[in-house]
Amino acid sequence: MAANFATADTLSSGAGQRSSLEHLKQRLTGLLELLPIDRPLVYLDYPVHLNFGDLLIMRGTERLFADYGHKVVSRAAYMNFLESARSRVSPQTILVMHGGGNFGDLYPVHQNFREEIVRRFPDNRIVVLPQSVYFSSPVALERSARIFRQHRDIHLYVRDYASLAQVRTRFTENAELMPDMAHQLWRGYPPHPAAGDRTLRLLRKDVEAEHQQHAAVEQRSVDWLDFNPRWSCRIFGRILWLHALEGKLGRKLGAQALWYTYCDRLHRHMESRFAEYDEVITSRLHGMIFALLLGKRVRYLDNLYGKLNGYASTWFDASVPVEPYRYAGSAA
Repeated sequence: MAANFATADTLSSGAGQRSSLEHLKQRLTGLLELLPIDRPLVYLDYPVHLNFGDLLIMRGTERLFADYGHKVVSRAAYMNFLESARSRVSPQTILVMHGGGNFGDLYPVHQNFREEIVRRFPDNRIVVLPQSVYFSSPVALERSARIFRQHRDIHLYVRDYASLAQVRTRFTENAELMPDMAHQLWRGYPPHPAAGDRTLRLLRKDVEAEHQQHAAVEQRSVDWLDFNPRWSCRIFGRILWLHALEGKLGRKLGAQALWYTYCDRLHRHMESRFAEYDEVITSRLHGMIFALLLGKRVRYLDNLYGKLNGYASTWFDASVPVEPYRYAGSAA
């Protein structure tokens, strides 16, 4: 079943893409064209770390599977996709790769796993859920593209026009714009209305941070890990260890079920923490998306390679309360 891929005109213009939050959730139904409910799915590279943005993507993905009645026959992170599970992949099975922002050379573990799957399953449909793409090295980009171009039925969904320009023709003609999977979590109304005149500054502290911008607002800022109490991090460490042990022993020990239960609790905890604020200033893409899902106003700073501005300018219409952060010395 062929997808409706972006034309040259839509690649050069953002016309017709921007939507309200309700419409962004509806746009995700376009995935059903490549993920029919009568085909078994294997969900790969689900995140096992404490970047809450990736966990929102995972939960949105699982919500989509549940909402439309998909049969997910297996789930695995990069470290515990066991040989026994690989051998049970039938010709009809669709391999679904987790979305996010790790398509490129900044996070080689995940990109290498993705490439391994592309090589190992040349006859299965592979669907990469919406990603932001960034390669710092043209050599790394071409090496990865060469692997993807050899696959006969691979489909890449990307979250912005810059990503589409990188993967289209280089990786596959089967590339299409799609909003982030976290939009599947939209409930049709914000569950936590504004609580008052309080602002949360959520700024990234990792390899994607744009430090010059952050200097203007970093006072009293936090990042995802700052919301996690120490006892919670210890539990996470044991679950991560269990995932690695499954890969080492070659058998399942219940790691995925424990992790999903942990993520349920963490999601509720994060909702309660964000409920204290009515505005969020953030350089985290999912700081922006999560705040909007909860009915907060958002002002954003960009990451290292323009991910937030690319996303906002591609998808949000005037009904979405989000705008760039303006600080002294910034361009108007």
